[in-house]
Amino acid sequence: MAKFSIAILQMDIKTGDYVTNINKVKQLLNSTRQKVDIILLPEMWSVGFDFNNMKQHGEQASAVAGDMSQLAIDYNAMIVGGSIPEAIGDHLFNTLYVINRDGSLQDRYWKMHLVSENNLEAKTFDRGERVSRFYIDGTGFGAVNCYDIRFPELFRGIAFNGSKMIFMVAQFPDPLYPHWATLLKARAIENQIYIVAVNRVGKSFFGHSMVIGPTGEIEFEADDMEGIHIVSVDTHKVDALREYRNDLKATNPFAYSKWVYPSNFIGVGGLVIREKRVLMVKQNYGKMKGMWMLPGGHLDRGEAPDAGVAREIYEETKVIAEAEGIIAVKSQQLEKVTDVYIVFMMTYIEGEPVSDGFENTAAAFISWEELQSERGSISPLAYDIAEKYFTDGISGIANTRNFYNEDKRISIYL
Repeated sequence: MAKFSIAILQMDIKTGDYVTNINKVKQLLNSTRQKVDIILLPEMWSVGFDFNNMKQHGEQASAVAGDMSQLAIDYNAMIVGGSIPEAIGDHLFNTLYVINRDGSLQDRYWKMHLVSENNLEAKTFDRGERVSRFYIDGTGFGAVNCYDIRFPELFRGIAFNGSKMIFMVAQFPDPLYPHWATLLKARAIENQIYIVAVNRVGKSFFGHSMVIGPTGEIEFEADDMEGIHIVSVDTHKVDALREYRNDLKATNPFAYSKWVYPSNFIGVGGLVIREKRVLMVKQNYGKMKGMWMLPGGHLDRGEAPDAGVAREIYEETKVIAEAEGIIAVKSQQLEKVTDVYIVFMMTYIEGEPVSDGFENTAAAFISWEELQSERGSISPLAYDIAEKYFTDGISGIANTRNFYNEDKRISIYL
């Protein structure tokens, strides 16, 4: 499927009043009888930026998600759920939910860029640390949230993931309409992608939700009034444009990130399975010395991550394997560097594991039973990934579940 009918709910939001806001959503949806594939809600549609009570609102996220699931079922449409506050332990996120037509949660996106300085947002919420990736009927799309629009690398990352649409949810205030229109068009043009953007209306907010085509043309623009707008998007236009000239292919995504952020540390690892055993190496230095880990290393040669992980595994173990897709990402912000570790599902080709005698002191294929018995000597991330593989299976890279380990956020793709 390449043609999608999208309901954009451009609405005012009553601060702190979820009942009024969910009823407004239902009222707007009931005002049209048109069948739609996707329902798009604005940022913080549930309670607005009610900072004084945000933690309490965040603790109700599961109930709000349940109401969104029921809406998806009632209208047989995917919900790109604007965003709501979500509390997870001591963490509080500005979270965008994506709900499938059957009411199941496909995944969530935690707002990555938070307005700082004189704004309470950055003081209230934790920041997300991964690029979004969702699917509808086999078509990939991403989502961003308001202030994210000023950071083009995020949009580029979504495009590199194979997406053909990006949904923008926002509370963009007066007098920033020129920024809104200009940046939306720029993000569409530079990534050859559809941008579908919804903005709040009401006091201090100007609306003007938009659909921007992959060459930057405005295909739809709303006014500053509350209402529901049904728009159509045909992602075949993205395919045709990229077939003629694919700007994304002009840039190596790994090299791009190193050009922009030369101090970033980007590491890779691979899950190599042979006869129900996972390939591991025993670390020979640093804080993890003596621990079993997935084979891999630091990318410093400018190659793409999938090529780099195959090279690193061979150099560490003499095992030849080929990358299939990303199955896990760990990201943490250190004092002077962003540390990103990407784990790939690998296809074993040939070779017996041999220690390199430098970075590791041993290399072996280890069974799940052995991993369990030696858990204290297995790195936590390697164990989590192996556990998910052996207990749940890793069936693809479309959906993610999110795990917390102290202050580190890990996404494992299942």
